[in-house]
Amino acid sequence: MPVITMTLGADQIDQQKKNAFIQTVTKSAAEITNIPEQSFIVFIEQLDSDNIGVGGVSLTEKRKLRAS
Repeated sequence: MPVITMTLGADQIDQQKKNAFIQTVTKSAAEITNIPEQSFIVFIEQLDSDNIGVGGVSLTEKRKLRAS
């Protein structure tokens, strides 16, 4: 079974957009690979901004700096 994984920040996408992503990426992948849609597994991993670092600084801290 093919697996598709998307990882993003916890506050970046709502449930409606998750559903749309799952449907769209599954359909596209099935068309491209000729593998039935029912075979695909889609994971959406959401990470807390404290657990994401960019340039040596947590995303939480980067956002605080940007806001000030």
